[in-house]
Amino acid sequence: MTPPFTTADDAWTVRAWRDDLHVALSLLTRLPVGAPPAAACLSERPKRTFPLVAAFMGLAAGGAFFVAHDAGLPLVVNTVLCVAALLLLGGHVDDHGHTASAPLMVATMMKLAAVYVLGSPLTPGGGPAMVVVALAGAGALSQAAAILLEPDGEDEADVPAEAGAVDPKVVILPPDGTRITEDEMDEGNGRALGAPTTAILIALIISILGLGLMPTAVAAGGAMFGAFIAPRLLARDIEAEVLAAPLAMQQSGEVWALLALAVLLSA
Repeated sequence: MTPPFTTADDAWTVRAWRDDLHVALSLLTRLPVGAPPAAACLSERPKRTFPLVAAFMGLAAGGAFFVAHDAGLPLVVNTVLCVAALLLLGGHVDDHGHTASAPLMVATMMKLAAVYVLGSPLTPGGGPAMVVVALAGAGALSQAAAILLEPDGEDEADVPAEAGAVDPKVVILPPDGTRITEDEMDEGNGRALGAPTTAILIALIISILGLGLMPTAVAAGGAMFGAFIAPRLLARDIEAEVLAAPLAMQQSGEVWALLALAVLLSA
């Protein structure tokens, strides 16, 4: 029998990383990995694995481009298949409803343009291999940027608690209603090297290994810019709760990272 998820586990055990990957895969992909324990959704720790899952999705989508290229299909078809694979793995439009499809469709069109440039043999350094590493790196960096720039919810913490309300610093973990404080949740979670820091390091390692230092710096800048401007450009959709802020930040970061790489190679 699999032991229950608990945030008090040592963050650096194999089991902790396996649990975090399970949460990330269930949240970010369509893969039938099963729903994670409810307690896992209250923890920040699984976010450290988001860049790993994003890189996996990029590798899979880039692999579709690679296979289509080897089959002799035209560049346009390769590009469409690649981005379609990315959408099918993530399923963002279906999960967030028809009203959120407009900004996500714009992001998809921009990805098509960037992937086309990155995969073109006319682009210096472009080709199927570049598409694979660019999608992996951009996905990982955009997840790290979204985690780093995600609002911390301080405004909610400043609201006075009503009579009989639960202290905002106390978290109730289902199903048995166990009450633990935020400090207790932090124990064993490696907050000295917390989720955002770990996610950033993982994203940088993935990108540097695939792209190199200079392209990684350019892509990271694009990811940070995209994640920063997304809440401002899409404020109406986010406030209307038709588009989740973390998704908007990640998608915008991924688009701008890919565009930055395309411009770098084309220069």
